[in-house]
Amino acid sequence: MESFNENSLSAYFPGLVDICSNDDGQLVYAIVKDGKLVFEPEYITEKETFSIPEKKHFQFTIPRAAEVLRYFAQEDKALYDDIISYLKRFSALDDEQWAIVAHYVFLTYLHDHPGIDYCPCILFNAVPERGKSRTGKSIIYVAFRGIHLNELREATIFRYSQYLHGTLFFDLMDISKKATRGNCEDILLGRYEKGAKCNRVLYPDQGPFNDTVYYDIYGPTIISSNEPLQKILETRCLPIIMPNRPGNYENPRPELGLELKERLTAWRAKHLFTTFADLEPVEGISGRLWDIAKPMFFVNSLLPVDFHILEESILAIAGEKDESKKDSIEGRLVAIIKEITDENGLDRFMEWSIKTNDIRTRYNQGKPEDHHASSPDR
Repeated sequence: MESFNENSLSAYFPGLVDICSNDDGQLVYAIVKDGKLVFEPEYITEKETFSIPEKKHFQFTIPRAAEVLRYFAQEDKALYDDIISYLKRFSALDDEQWAIVAHYVFLTYLHDHPGIDYCPCILFNAVPERGKSRTGKSIIYVAFRGIHLNELREATIFRYSQYLHGTLFFDLMDISKKATRGNCEDILLGRYEKGAKCNRVLYPDQGPFNDTVYYDIYGPTIISSNEPLQKILETRCLPIIMPNRPGNYENPRPELGLELKERLTAWRAKHLFTTFADLEPVEGISGRLWDIAKPMFFVNSLLPVDFHILEESILAIAGEKDESKKDSIEGRLVAIIKEITDENGLDRFMEWSIKTNDIRTRYNQGKPEDHHASSPDR
């Protein structure tokens, strides 16, 4: 648990369900005690007393305590389908893509679960006017403490991450370029992994160790970008390429997602300390992709949704990533070696070799001369 002084202002601590508003507008902590959902204006431990900051510090809708309690006391089997229906009011995606997005909404409410170590970024990448911003906003208005950002400021990100542990939607034309200019690359790269921290030297006059502040940066992340992402950041993402489907869609507004937020908050209260069974990797999903997809399968185990719907959706992303790798220099060289091997039947032999010049010639075919790979001695 983070260290606080007595009577500290706090909007987050391990075990907190969320901050809600009661009937008279007072903010209260929602906490599960002995299987019951209770609401308290303060949270008191043996050493500390936590109080809730003023409402102006929360740039998202606050669930109503009475509604959260009502949904906590009943089953809500329609929640997943209702989230899909809500999202489809604002934009168009393929069914596989909607499955990814809907599962991710649930994951934002369990990203800090003790059994979850990663939370992938959702990446909406497409040319302008495909509905990226509208889709991102519709998600952020139902996500756990969703905040829409049109700029990258490290101080702002540090505060939202450290103090709110919320879901951040970065809505930018070229996020990789902005991150480089804003000294935020390490923040974006680390947000997908629980326990990740960024350090900044803020007090050089205080000498070694005392001069440095460490910020928690982990949390759910949604990115909208017209330009391709930096390659390493892209490996932390589940990419969704927006289809071109013009139509008459509603404009998302925070109040339209409030009821779903209340139902999702109740769902969080029920499952925040659920024990997940061990999962074996799905065939075709491996490496980093499995690391970031695994929490989605944990979420799926808590929903009345067929496992194979999510499996097929992630496998589609795995296929897209494989195709992308083939387009890289390394991927093309591997493909060329395989082509030459197959054409000459070299795999029949215990040992065989391929001339570097043959690989280079094949690689240069169809390329402009100024893009040709040259021999090392040139």
